[in-house]
Order: sequence, then structure tokens, then C-alpha cells
Amino acid sequence: MFGLFRKKSGSTPFWEWLAANTGRIHADFKKNIQSISKEIGSAFGQSYPGLTWEISPSQSPPWLFCVSADGNRDLFSKVEQAVREAPQLKGWKVQAFRPRGSLTAEIEMGGHTLGYDDIWCSVEGRPDGVAVTLWIRGLSPESDSVLSRAAVILLDNAVGEYDAVVKIKQLNRGPLPPSPQKTGDFFPLSELPRFLDTVQGS
Repeated sequence: MFGLFRKKSGSTPFWEWLAANTGRIHADFKKNIQSISKEIGSAFGQSYPGLTWEISPSQSPPWLFCVSADGNRDLFSKVEQAVREAPQLKGWKVQAFRPRGSLTAEIEMGGHTLGYDDIWCSVEGRPDGVAVTLWIRGLSPESDSVLSRAAVILLDNAVGEYDAVVKIKQLNRGPLPPSPQKTGDFFPLSELPRFLDTVQGS
């Protein structure tokens, strides 16, 4: 899912560096997150300029190492190439594009709190993907700048980087009506990932 590729032999200097430093990163990452992140960023940027990365630690290996285009469709092929170049790395699962996240997350921004219960969406099929309208509880002209940004963050977290860019071709917003009623094309945002699994993007 999300462009997960099989690893091939032969790697770039970054993956060799990561393999050599895995033990130290796993042992010290949480204690020295800023300095280690700076080291990783420097080594990663030399091999893959323009791309970004994220690490998701876990209680036991493997940790997730995500290579991302930061939502830039023009860089997707470079992300895929970077992941193809990664060898089998002990202690790591290397993945292309930011994965889907927790659907229980909440965001506090500008004095407002927004969670997945506060956002519904309507969908309209298009030949190249889908148009999505986010219906946001409490949205008003006064709160739009804050709530719309928070809603997009929750959307990206829900569907993951690949689907957000490849399958969602148009994004709109509006205020959530009182007592919304679920239909085939109008449902809570938490159900959008499952819906997008049925959509072909281009």
C-alpha cells in the first residue's frame, strides 16, 4: 500500500549510512531527537535532495522510515526511486509516502479543537479521481482560516500522502449542518479512506 516496493541490492550512500548508524539511532533517538534528526537530514539530503523523511519509532524493531515528496506530485517518481534503492535494512521498514494515521487524532489550533467527529465529507466522482467537500462543525467566516487548515491536516492524516495527491482532485469546504444523515456520498471523514480504496486516481 502507498507505493511499498521490494528492496533491491545496491544502495546509495544514505542507506549505507543508515545501516551503519541504526543501533545508535534506535538507542538515542528519543533522548537526542534534535541532534539525530539533524544528522539524518544531512545524510538524507545529500543522496535525495528535494525529498523529505519521517521516522516512526516503535517499542520493538522494525521502525518505519518514510520517504516523502511532501505532497509534491512532481517528486513522486523520485520517492519511488529512493525506496527502490533501499536494501533490506535490519531494524527498518522503508516505505514510500506518508502513511495513513490514527482516526482518533484531534487538533488544537487558534483556540479551536477539531477531531474526526467534527468533519464529514461529500464526494463526487470524476474521471481522474474524486472531488471532496469537507463539512466542518463550527465553520464560519470568522473561524474559516483556522478550522479549514486543521481540517486539511486531519484529511491528509486520514488518507495518507499518496491518496491525498493522486485521488483527491478537488477540495472544497462548508459548515457541517446540524444532525447530518449518512448517505452513499456523504459520510464522516473517518470513512473516506475506505471509500478512496475503491477510487482509481491518475
